[in-house]
Amino acid sequence: ISKCLAAYCKDDTPNACFDDIAAEDLKEAERYGDLMGVKALSVLETARAPVSVASITKVAKDDLGLLPQPKKPSYKMALAQIYVRSQPYGGSDKSSNG
Repeated sequence: ISKCLAAYCKDDTPNACFDDIAAEDLKEAERYGDLMGVKALSVLETARAPVSVASITKVAKDDLGLLPQPKKPSYKMALAQIYVRSQPYGGSDKSSNG
């Protein structure tokens, strides 16, 4: 079960956002993110070639909930998600910022 359900937009909570997630749930969500980061790093370390991100379009209203950019990143990456324009709130797992 997602620890970020408080930020999930639906008809009765159309303005839900990152700030609605309880501190304890954010800590657990960060732990999950760290685990995914370990896996992502192993993928990056074995990648053969870069992938073009030239056609990616930003649709989020802001970067609320993202950590700051590292001062000296080890890799250049793009954070990608799916935003379904025909669905309310962009899909079933979105906060109010997209």
